[in-house]
Amino acid sequence: MITSAMVVTDQGTSQAAGPGAAWKNYGNSKLELNARKSIDGSKVAVCATDRQINSPRNKWINYQGRRVIGAGQEYRSNGATFEVKDKVKGTTVVFPAAQEYRVAYLAGQLRGAIDKGDPELGATVYAIHSLSGRLTAEQNRSAQIKQRAAQLVQQAAAYAGPYQMAAPEIKVNPGSTQGTVYLPVPQSAAGRPMSGLKESVTLTGPAHFSSKGQPKTLSTSSVSTAKELPIEVTGPGKVSAQVQVLGLPPVSYEIWEHTRWQDLLIAGPNSQISTSAATSVEPRQFFAVKTQTQSQMRPLEQGAELADTILVKAEEKWGKTTGQETWQTVMIDLSLYGPFSSARGPGQIPTEAQPIKTWQLPATPKNAEEAENGVTISNETDPYKIDQPGFYTFVAAAHRDLQPEDTHLKADYVPNFFEEEETQVLPFSPGVKTQAKVVTDKQGKILTDQVELSGFPDDHPDFVGTGKWKGDEPVVRNDLYCLPQPIKDQDTQGKEPLARVELPAKNGTYTVDKDKDGKPLSLERLKCKDTYVFVTSYEGDSRTQAFRSSETETDEQYALPQAPPPPSSEQTVLSATGASPSAPLSAALIALGCGGLLVSYRARRK
Repeated sequence: MITSAMVVTDQGTSQAAGPGAAWKNYGNSKLELNARKSIDGSKVAVCATDRQINSPRNKWINYQGRRVIGAGQEYRSNGATFEVKDKVKGTTVVFPAAQEYRVAYLAGQLRGAIDKGDPELGATVYAIHSLSGRLTAEQNRSAQIKQRAAQLVQQAAAYAGPYQMAAPEIKVNPGSTQGTVYLPVPQSAAGRPMSGLKESVTLTGPAHFSSKGQPKTLSTSSVSTAKELPIEVTGPGKVSAQVQVLGLPPVSYEIWEHTRWQDLLIAGPNSQISTSAATSVEPRQFFAVKTQTQSQMRPLEQGAELADTILVKAEEKWGKTTGQETWQTVMIDLSLYGPFSSARGPGQIPTEAQPIKTWQLPATPKNAEEAENGVTISNETDPYKIDQPGFYTFVAAAHRDLQPEDTHLKADYVPNFFEEEETQVLPFSPGVKTQAKVVTDKQGKILTDQVELSGFPDDHPDFVGTGKWKGDEPVVRNDLYCLPQPIKDQDTQGKEPLARVELPAKNGTYTVDKDKDGKPLSLERLKCKDTYVFVTSYEGDSRTQAFRSSETETDEQYALPQAPPPPSSEQTVLSATGASPSAPLSAALIALGCGGLLVSYRARRK
């Protein structure tokens, strides 16, 4: 807070020629306790203890000199105009500097003393001259006047200047539009309160008084205790208050000098004092927010839709609108990013990441409970539909530059990117095609399978996991079973496979002719009197769907050709078609040589 104070009079120490006046006398001239008032009433004077005679009454007198005595100065007489004793002119200290303010105070009482009558006027003149010590014998004749004069001297000691006043105090709590100006008490040099004086208070800056009409200046009267004036602040900035007290007793007096007539002590003008203070005000309520969020994914026939529920909370206290009892509206900038093939740990938003959609969601407390506990908002009325597999993550941020004009956030709030509660995944749907056949090589007949895997993320199975997102499942199983006809779905449950086959869960084409231990899928080794059945299965993981083929899919079944029945001993009578007796055998041989089978399927999802 900046403060300043200033005492003001319209006087300064000066030397000037040519003042003049026509005087009218008041008081008891015999006791030499009289005073004079100018005909126009503007001046009140008393003899400056000069031993020269008074000027003629009601006659205009031009004086040779005029001096202003103030600011604790001594009054030293002019040897050319001042008789220090009868018929002797000279220089002397009439009033020492220590008495200057009291002389000025008592001179200021002359006008009122004239109105009160000769006794009060005589006591006032006596009190003034007593401060110089230059009293005449005639002035000392009245004990009553001397007693009253002593009281006036004590009064001057208590209430004379220089006058002082502390700076006003401006109090406005941060975030409030209501404040108070505390007015100081004007005081005398002795610390006595100067009450009953005209006092004005002027505000500058973004504030006004709370009274009717919202004035910038108020007039009041000074009192002996601090006074409070309510104010209203209209905006941020610097508010200053200047307090001015008028009508204080004089703090200076004049000496009018004449070579023939008495030098006169003229009462100075009433003085005034002003003081001011300034302070910075901030009526806007700044506050910080944070969010607690939970995303949701609802499946659709094709893809899914994403929504986010957000609890917006103030870190300390939710700010109110400036000058109102309503709460500020916080605009939440909700952004959706994706799809990403894999998840990542929470962190800053990558510079290259661009949202696929944004929502502007307002959060305004309806009552004090919501202001304290938070406001829940959501984009569930406008969800985002997705059909591409991958990870999607929301970010619910509050940016200062996106807020309404009357919303004042302390800082931006941007949560971590890829928070678990804000992330959903639409799983990838891997697929498989197979082509099984029997190949004869030096090891005999080998059952082989050409497997084509597709639909995995490109980096599958390299993702090791983070947070709740577990790492990739690395294996696709392509186990071989022997099942009797008729084959039903799930027939392999509880059965051990003839061979366990594992493939990497990665896009590509793989030729399978060995089990997981590297042993060939030899029909000689893997005996099956029934039907060979390949069952392809995948357990899935955080970002891919599981799948399993059905045992009933004939494209995954293979049966050995059956041998023909032995020939009958009876002679067969050949038909006229000319069929050869060797035809059945030839047919059987042909059948034995058929070992090929083409299998192609799209695996069913679990």
